[in-house]
Amino acid sequence: MEELTVDIAEETLRQVIGNLDKRVQVLAVSEIKKKDAYRVSLVKGGRSGSADIGKDVIEGFLAGEGKDHGLRKALGKAVSRLSINYRT
Repeated sequence: MEELTVDIAEETLRQVIGNLDKRVQVLAVSEIKKKDAYRVSLVKGGRSGSADIGKDVIEGFLAGEGKDHGLRKALGKAVSRLSINYRT
């Protein structure tokens, strides 16, 4: 497997988030060196939020280990926070 880069992570996150909720858009993906993770910034209906996703979770998804349960769960929490904030 090739090395995980920001571009590959962004493409993967856009794909998974698109499957979760088509109204959510990915604004940016940046690397967090201290946490060994990526921060994904999301927007839905004027509301924005972010989530930190570990590199190991993304690499596991790309390798096909354990399907995409861990990545979908982490992104689902971030998307649900946007949805809850959007309704109030």
